[in-house]
Amino acid sequence: MNVCARCPRVLGTSCCEVKPDEQLATLTWADAERVTEATGLPASQFTEFELLDEAEASRWSLLHPQFRYYFGPQTRRLTLRRKNGACVFHGAAGCRLTAEQRPIACRLYPFEVRAHGDWGLQVDRFGSVEDALHAGEHACLAVEESDSFERLRAMFGTTREALEALGKTLEAEAKDHGRREQALHREDPR
Repeated sequence: MNVCARCPRVLGTSCCEVKPDEQLATLTWADAERVTEATGLPASQFTEFELLDEAEASRWSLLHPQFRYYFGPQTRRLTLRRKNGACVFHGAAGCRLTAEQRPIACRLYPFEVRAHGDWGLQVDRFGSVEDALHAGEHACLAVEESDSFERLRAMFGTTREALEALGKTLEAEAKDHGRREQALHREDPR
């Protein structure tokens, strides 16, 4: 059984489930188009917007440099829609999308490109599964069980090169997303 399937059993929740005041993965318009093509669903059925003020958008962009050109005039973040506290594609057996159909942010998780091409994690490392359980924060079972980035990548069946390629794709798609947001705003400035 892969680590993602074990996470809810061991930690009681998965990265596809969030608290009421939290959002799921950030999408680009390219992500939404891929999911629509794969599922036949219009983006409105699996996405929602999170509106950020300028200061929040600036802080968010600093934390997520691969999205640095993401925002248009409206500082809104396109995210996966939540249903009953989980991603609309999350089911009892995990994600109903194949790995290739998932948004890039989901495919990169728990890894994240940081400043200057360094890699980091989107979740904290608590030191043990027991500590993660008691922290009350989002945790990743694979992060707690691995002792190195190399081992963590192996647990997810990926390589540094594959993650770097996804990171470059995400940066390009985030930049395109920002351009499209600019165009949408010119068409309808409300």
